[in-house]
Amino acid sequence: MASIRENLKDGKVVSYRFIACMERDAQGKQIRKYLTWTPPDGLTPSKTRKLAEREAEKWEEEIRQEYEKQKEAEEVGLTYSLPPEKRHDSFIIFINDVWFPIQMASGNRKPTTVAFYEHMIKPITAYFDGAFLQDISPIQIQKYLIYLKTEYRNHLDKPLSDRSIRHQYTTLNTIFAYAERNGYIVKNPMTLVEKPTKGRKPVDAFTPEQAKQFLSELSACPLDFHCLMLLLITTGIRRGECMGLQWHDIDEDGLTLSIERNVTYTPKSGVVVDTPKTSNSIRTVPLMESVMMLLREYKGEVQKQNPKADLDTAYLFPKDGDLFSARDPNSVTRRVKRFMRLHDLPDMSPHDLRHSCASLLLAHGADVKSVQEILGHADASTTLNFYVKSDLTQMRNATKKLASAFDL
Repeated sequence: MASIRENLKDGKVVSYRFIACMERDAQGKQIRKYLTWTPPDGLTPSKTRKLAEREAEKWEEEIRQEYEKQKEAEEVGLTYSLPPEKRHDSFIIFINDVWFPIQMASGNRKPTTVAFYEHMIKPITAYFDGAFLQDISPIQIQKYLIYLKTEYRNHLDKPLSDRSIRHQYTTLNTIFAYAERNGYIVKNPMTLVEKPTKGRKPVDAFTPEQAKQFLSELSACPLDFHCLMLLLITTGIRRGECMGLQWHDIDEDGLTLSIERNVTYTPKSGVVVDTPKTSNSIRTVPLMESVMMLLREYKGEVQKQNPKADLDTAYLFPKDGDLFSARDPNSVTRRVKRFMRLHDLPDMSPHDLRHSCASLLLAHGADVKSVQEILGHADASTTLNFYVKSDLTQMRNATKKLASAFDL
């Protein structure tokens, strides 16, 4: 008969662990099957124990029958798979040994995507340790999302943002959808779990006054950093796109910049040059005449220091000592933040300069579609949701225009 062990929490039985030995292998090691069973609420301890014994006996009979069918199939060279309603796969083993290596780490995804999902599954595997894939219910998932919002703390001892919790929801949905497609479970439990709400976090961006101070402070910076900062705030390109720029991407006559590469860094892969974030991110961006003049001056300086180099495929902002190697984008973030602190400006990152570019363009009359194309957003709604906002002065001006149109 299967052995039964109590799982206790705060001195109370919360579940039972069923263990059944099928037989011994050639080395004499027991081949065991396991199941964690949670009793219904409202029963006395004695009734709970008796019910657990009956369930363990029923489970053991079923699992032995399936085990014998599996052995018979293997003896004639066939593969026998348990139907999903009778499977008991460790959720952690499924994630680490099946879903992640096949779906994420198979070589078809960008290193940053692989690193992102590696990070996402850490709290999931910690919370659901010991659980079986087939036993995880919508209620348990909802409790997990509540736990993330109310109790969980990251490595900096800070709570997760609404956006991070939504990423957790999406990761779980991806895992369970894969399990359903491949016959591990009958139905994806995430279909019954409501997606966490998306909080509206204000975008960090310069005010016009702060932007003027920022631009005035750049004149005293080294030429390469001056160019880098101007590109970030006047074109809205991402820091990785900026690090991927090569001199042949600049059309001096047409005053444009072609975005064709993106540079990322992960501890496992190092610096990687790849395609931009999405197909919409491959784009051509207009350059201001003043920015182009500064880039020409900068290019002349680089050529003077490297007279024999063909700068065509050299990076604008390369790794130190090697014109043809891309720089780690994280080093740019550190340098930008040092600049902000030194000049008593808001604690802006390169991505905040992207936000600033969009906000300043819209505030000075640019249409949403143009800003969408400049930023490389796939959908104008992204541009609208992030950047389009009005202050009281703008709203008053809008009502004045309406009043003027109808003589009100």
